[in-house]
Amino acid sequence: MPVVGVAAAGADVPAPALPGEHFAAALVSFVLGALGLALVASDLARGLFFLPRVVAVVHLFTLGWIVTSIFGALCQFLPVAVGRGLRWAWAAHVSFAAHVVGVGCFVAGMASGRPALVLVGSAGLAAAFVGFAVNLAATLAGVRERGLTWWALCGAAIFLVVTPAYGVVLALNLDGGQLVGASRFTVVAAHAHVAIVGVVLLVMVGVAHRLLPMFLLSHGASERAGAAAVALLFSGAALLALPVGGGVTHAVAGALAAAGVVAFLIQAATFFRHRRRKAIDPGMRLAAAGLIGLAAAVALAPLALSRGLSDFGLLSTYFAVLLGALSLFVAGHHYKIIPFLVWYHRFGPLVGTRKVPRIAELYSERVAHVDGALLALGWLGLCVGIYTGQAEVVRGAAVALALGAAVEAIVLARVARRRIA
Repeated sequence: MPVVGVAAAGADVPAPALPGEHFAAALVSFVLGALGLALVASDLARGLFFLPRVVAVVHLFTLGWIVTSIFGALCQFLPVAVGRGLRWAWAAHVSFAAHVVGVGCFVAGMASGRPALVLVGSAGLAAAFVGFAVNLAATLAGVRERGLTWWALCGAAIFLVVTPAYGVVLALNLDGGQLVGASRFTVVAAHAHVAIVGVVLLVMVGVAHRLLPMFLLSHGASERAGAAAVALLFSGAALLALPVGGGVTHAVAGALAAAGVVAFLIQAATFFRHRRRKAIDPGMRLAAAGLIGLAAAVALAPLALSRGLSDFGLLSTYFAVLLGALSLFVAGHHYKIIPFLVWYHRFGPLVGTRKVPRIAELYSERVAHVDGALLALGWLGLCVGIYTGQAEVVRGAAVALALGAAVEAIVLARVARRRIA
């Protein structure tokens, strides 16, 4: 049970407000991002992913939903993952504030065509990323047992600094900069993949290495594929981050990153195969759907990225598949982490003194299963609509996705308000 792991961390467990504020902001971004997809449906159907309003919506998912969720998860589960909580909890509150303001300014600036606001947002995001990276690095420096999760998070801390550097370069080149056409596409692609491979996927591998076995009650699974995933993903992101090198370097980096994703998928499949809990709950079903989507993204990547700007539809579909996979994986973990967080802080201390609900009883699994279907079908329809160029399909799928995101936010908000009667 996860309770044992967290309880063992003792005083390092953070106050619920710290991860809670991250999760709340992330869910708001998830809903707003899904609604935004419906507004830019025509642009997506034409493959116009580079339009500022589309970029604004995309960043509601990448920065507002996925990255904020990752920061919140690390705030809560570092004691489990590496045996020590964040070095400075107050600094995590500060970086959270900078992050939220940065996301808001960046998205508003892109949507309204105000470069100055975009720059303010970029500066706030850079400060948030670097601040969290320093906090994470200071935490990891004091850890003696340095296993797979430790190395994965160390790599992510490095790329948390590299990623905003690319973002600032792009923001400075919005109006009349030197990056145009193919060169701008190359920088955008590098920026996106350094962030996804070097930050998001490394954290996913490192944290899932501890959380998936807990949530699935999986024991005895080999962990070699996970170690390979960390090494390959880090190497791929490092090559992509280099300011020198051409197509060959990027091809090698892409191959390393793809191999790292495949290794992660093998590791995750091994955990699922060795699970003792045969029934898969809604959260783990969503996570599994995200893993399947990640496999599809790896298959699409070589063709989509090699064609680049010559096939906007395929390129847009690839990014939709990739971000959808990550979103489903994150959404699944929200269904696991938030109920546990509420139970541990609100009901755990009462165990043995009165009857308390089980974690699974804090919300309706039936509603969560329906919600998971909405989210998965919404993303699938979105990808099909973009690839076929059907704006109405994209819009309908976006509405389904927005409904699913809203249901998840409502369910988890109700969980957060649960108390002993």
